[in-house]
Parts: sequence; C-alpha cells; structure tokens
Amino acid sequence: MPNERPDERPDERLADSRNDGVADGRGAQVPPIAKGVAFFLVGVVALHFAMTFLWNAPANPIKDSIGGQVSGYMRPFFQQNWSLFAPNPVNAEDEILVRAQVEDPQTGALRTTEWEEPTRLEWTLIHHDPAPSRASRLTSNLHRRVNTAWNALSDEQQEIVARDYTDMPDWVPLADDLIAAQGGETSSRVANIVRADRVATGYATQFARAMWGEDVVAVQFQLVRTPVPRWDVRFDPVPENPQQTTRDFGWRPALVDPNQDETAFADVVDGLVENR
Repeated sequence: MPNERPDERPDERLADSRNDGVADGRGAQVPPIAKGVAFFLVGVVALHFAMTFLWNAPANPIKDSIGGQVSGYMRPFFQQNWSLFAPNPVNAEDEILVRAQVEDPQTGALRTTEWEEPTRLEWTLIHHDPAPSRASRLTSNLHRRVNTAWNALSDEQQEIVARDYTDMPDWVPLADDLIAAQGGETSSRVANIVRADRVATGYATQFARAMWGEDVVAVQFQLVRTPVPRWDVRFDPVPENPQQTTRDFGWRPALVDPNQDETAFADVVDGLVENR
C-alpha cells in the first residue's frame, strides 16, 4: 500500500483511526443512559402535546372517554385558551351562591340557611393585591364551566337540572332523566352537565360544611351573572340596577370527597369571612 509506513503495526493503525473518529464526532458512542433520558423526554413532550390537543379539541368520543384524566393533567397549570394572547375585557361578574339544609343532631329537624356568596368572599383577595392568589378565581371559573354546560341543554333539560335530587347515592338518576329528555340517546352535553353539577355540588358541600358545620345533609347552588357596561359608556348613564341572570339548580345530597382537606378549606373560608 503506497501510504502505509513500513514500521507501523496494524493494531496501531486501527487505534489511530478510532481516535480520529472520536475527535471529529464521527462514530461516537452514546451512553445508554443518555439514550434512555432522550426517549423519556420525547415521550413526555409527545404526551403533553396529545393532552393539549385533546383539551382544546371539540367534543369527541376519545375526549368523552378520558376527559377526566385530560382535565386532571391540564388543570390548573397547563390549561390555556386564546384569551392568553387576546384578552377580552370583562363584561360580566360571574358568581355562585350556596345555601344548605342542616340537620339538628338533637331533634333531626332540618333548617335551611340563607344564601351565602362564596364568590364575593374570594374577591376580597383581589382588593389592593396586584398578584392575588388563584383562590380568588375559584368559583368564577367554576361558574363558567357549569354555565357553559347548562347553555348546551334544551329547555326541558334545563328544567330537569332545576329539580331536587336529594335521594340519590350518585348522579345516575339525574343523568337518566336528562338522557330520557333527548330520546334515550346519550351525548357529551349530558355528560358535561352531570360532571359539572357534581363538581359544583362537591364545592358547595365543602363550603357549606365550613360555614355551617358537619350536619349539612343537602346543598343548593345558583349561578348569577351581572352584566358590566362597556368602559366607554360606564357613566352614560350610571347603571343603578343591572339586570342579573340567575340559573337555578335543585337541591343535591351533600357530597364529601374522602381525600379533601376540610380543615385547610375551612381555615381559608374563615379568613375570607374575616376580610369581608
């Protein structure tokens, strides 16, 4: 061979060729642990994109079947919508009102409390605070979720959710009546309102127990929307009694999640009541 030095052995030439490959990046061996980390990160990114796609996609069978898992992943840190880039001015105040039926432990008699305003309690966190806690928007966000599901119902179905369902271990009787009202066919709008109703009942129960004690046996909530005039016409004229919109929901049995921290929740509610 014309370029081979006569005093160079074959093993030395092989070592030199490997060193040349490492030096210029060709043929470098990737450690297995680096490959594993790379595959893991790619999998995480792919999962995140899939969840985000399902979160923003319209109702479909896949979203209906794993909607709970998708919501659990996206909330509260990854949820986003177009208002992030083009925020709309607030045009209404969305509130939730809660009241409860409380049983007397001595006589068994039931008393109905007055309506309480948890949303207005949360708004005390906003006053004089440029970076308020997310707790200040808890029931406002819940209002939007329940109201969106309510708006998708027919008139007959809206009358059904306004009925009382205090004697039911789960939300199947409500779901059955809603399905029957649309000819026996299930749909995502029924699933959405049943889930929203159950979530709102869980929140109302937790709030009611923080306000009126552990003897709460049933709760009821309302959605109240008060329109806000546009900024440029806010004084033309000054609105005195803005027309409110109220969505009525019937009485529901107290719903307690065994994993909820009622003590911590009650401490927060107590602090909000003191700020009122």
